[in-house]
Amino acid sequence: MSRQPFVFNFLEKLNYKRILMNNTNPLELIERLNISKKGNSSINPKVLILTKKMDIESDLLGIQFLKNGIDYVKITEEDIPLNFHFEFKIGKVNDSILHIGNRKVIPDEIKIVLFRYFDLKFLNYYSGVNQMYFAQQWYQAFNCLPIALDALWINNPQRTFDAENRLNQLLLAQKIGFSIPETLITNEMEAAKKFFKRFRKSTIVKVLHHHEIYLKQKSYRFLTNIVETSHLSKFDELTYAPVIFQKKIENDSEIRVTVVNEKTFSCRISTNQEKRKFSDLHKIKEKELIFSEINIDKKMEKLCINLNRKLGLLVSSIDFVQGKNGDLFFLEINPIGDWNWIEKHTNLPITKSMFDFVDGLLNKKGIT
Repeated sequence: MSRQPFVFNFLEKLNYKRILMNNTNPLELIERLNISKKGNSSINPKVLILTKKMDIESDLLGIQFLKNGIDYVKITEEDIPLNFHFEFKIGKVNDSILHIGNRKVIPDEIKIVLFRYFDLKFLNYYSGVNQMYFAQQWYQAFNCLPIALDALWINNPQRTFDAENRLNQLLLAQKIGFSIPETLITNEMEAAKKFFKRFRKSTIVKVLHHHEIYLKQKSYRFLTNIVETSHLSKFDELTYAPVIFQKKIENDSEIRVTVVNEKTFSCRISTNQEKRKFSDLHKIKEKELIFSEINIDKKMEKLCINLNRKLGLLVSSIDFVQGKNGDLFFLEINPIGDWNWIEKHTNLPITKSMFDFVDGLLNKKGIT
């Protein structure tokens, strides 16, 4: 029995070492945008961003914050532990202080936390029990932040983790009225074979969790595949890790709907005829994709917003596949919802909508 992941070949994508050195943090942006800032070692930001260094969406938002006089601070997972320290004081006086680099952050004025890519599995300084110890302590430390900060989280960390659960997504999407493909989540070989026998070459397989793993500054991707008859001999590999099997919906395009609170932004993504039978958009070069703005009907729009509410999310992106008869089938929801790659090819004002949403919340609280 092989101990390799079923069907998936790990595709090494990028070496992030150089990219991680090119992060734009708030202090660098202030200098690059020629925004005056007094040299004070303490700052009182209104917005905190938790993410990773390679996150252009947070940089685009950061530029808008600074241009509009909204102080913000960013903590990246790569800052941990060398460039980030904290104090949570409990006693006669309760107090919280964050230290980022050489700056002391007074968190009293933080009213909005943008929780994006922030995964402390990035901590890989040691191995074995030492690594487990450090990861556990930092995980609990960041669990303290929602308690210590009197702020609105976009999105709440626990809600984000819950929303990433594929079974939870599919069941809830089905319950509120979305169509979903026939699905089997399993690590049981015979059940998988029965599913394949039922749908044959219309069977696809995808991972149960995120399709990308970071290890030692490299990214490895494992994308959706069509299950072939030749894979039958490898079904015993399922024992080691469960996967998702689905009936493939014959389609010409996928639909990405970005949800920002009560607003939706919809984009059709297709490709040329030669590559029309793709199993995963991530396998196709971006320059070979065709992007077009669309308007989904009001019923689907309301369902998208309702799904966000049910999952406790304020922002997300939802992926659909459009069948030959025009029906939309729910694939998945991403609580983080990258949108820059959509904005580059359309006129959809998603960054502006995100900024307006945060700015409106700050004004509503009367703190800008």
